[in-house]
Amino acid sequence: MKEEKKSLFMGYVSHLYQTRKTYETIGKTIKAVKDFLESEYPASRSGYKSYMKANAMALADCYYVKEALCGFLDYLGKGYSRTRKTKDVKPLEKLSEVSEKNKKLISDFIYYLTQEEDYSPHTLELYSVSVKKYFEYANEVSVDNYKRFVKMLEDKGFSPQTIRLRITVLERFSKWMKKPVELKRPKFKRKLNTENVPTETEYNRLLDYLRTCPNRDRYFFIKILATTGARVSEFFQFRWEDILSGEVTLKGKGNKYRRFFFSRKLQEEVKAYVKEHNKTGYVAVGKCGKLTQRGLCQAMKEWGDKCGIDRCKMHPHAFRHFFAKMYLKKNNDVIQLADLLGHGSIDTTRIYLQKSYEEQKREYNRSVTW
Repeated sequence: MKEEKKSLFMGYVSHLYQTRKTYETIGKTIKAVKDFLESEYPASRSGYKSYMKANAMALADCYYVKEALCGFLDYLGKGYSRTRKTKDVKPLEKLSEVSEKNKKLISDFIYYLTQEEDYSPHTLELYSVSVKKYFEYANEVSVDNYKRFVKMLEDKGFSPQTIRLRITVLERFSKWMKKPVELKRPKFKRKLNTENVPTETEYNRLLDYLRTCPNRDRYFFIKILATTGARVSEFFQFRWEDILSGEVTLKGKGNKYRRFFFSRKLQEEVKAYVKEHNKTGYVAVGKCGKLTQRGLCQAMKEWGDKCGIDRCKMHPHAFRHFFAKMYLKKNNDVIQLADLLGHGSIDTTRIYLQKSYEEQKREYNRSVTW
C-alpha cells in the first residue's frame, strides 16, 4: 500500500474505533477498505466504481463490502451520502384513555417476553411502561405513529437515552405484532460521573469493615463485584462453586453469553470460607432468600454510612466502574477491558479513561512544573 493510501487507511481505522459499531462490523470494514486501497484503483468515487465492476464476481457474496467502501468514501468527503429533506412530523396528542384492546395487547406481549426471554422484573416493567406510554397517544401500530410519538418525546425534552429505550421497546413490540418497524435513534455521548466511583482507599476501608461483620457474605458481595465487573443481574447468577472453579459462562445483558474470571486471591478466600461455613449454591442470598436489586442497593448504602463513604458511590454498578478504573490503572488495555465487561462497542469502554476531578488536579500539578 502506498504511503498516501496508508495514511488514509490509518486515519479511517482510528475513526472507526470512535464509532458505536461492533467489533465484528469494524473488522469486516477494515478488511474491505484495506483490500480496496491495496488495489490499483484510486480512493475516489470513480475508483470505487471501477473496483466494484472489476471484482463483481468475487464480491457477489460479500454484502458488507459496498456499505464499507461507501462509508470510507463518505469519511473522505468523496462519497455517496445523499441528503434528504426531512419531512415535518406532527406530534401525537394524548388520548383520553388506553383502549381495552391495547391493554390486552400489552399484557399478551409481556407474557410472551416472560416465556421467550430471561428478562429481569425491572426490564419487563420498563417494556410494559414504554408500550403503555405509546398507546396513551396512539391506537394503532404504524411507522407514522411511531415517528410522531418519537417527535412528541423530543418536543417534551426527553433525554436521548430515554428515547432510544422507547424505540428499542417499540421495535420489539412491532416485531411481535408482525408489523416490524425500524426507527432512527438519536445519538448521544455516553458519560460517566467519575466522582461517583469509590476510590481504592474507600474500597479497602469498606472491605476492612465488612470483614469484621458477623455475616461475612457481605464482604464477598463487594469483593466479587469489584473484581469481576459484573452487572448486578449477572452477579445474582454466581454460585460459590463457580468461584471455586475460577470461571463461569453466563447469559448476561441482551441475552449474550459472557465468561467471567475469578482471581486466584478471591478463590483462596472463598475456599476457606465455604469449607468453614458449608456454603453452596447462589452467592447473593440474604436472610429471606435470594437478594433483590433494591435490597442489595439499600444494604450497600447502609454499609457506606458505617464507613464514611458517600451514598452516591454505594450501589452495585459503582463497583463495575471501580473494576474498570482499577483494571486500566494496572493494565492500560481498553480492548481487553471491553471484552471483560461484555461491551459490544469499544466506544462504550472509552468512558472509563476519564479522570475524576482529584485525579486531573493531581496529574496537572505533577506535569505542569515550568
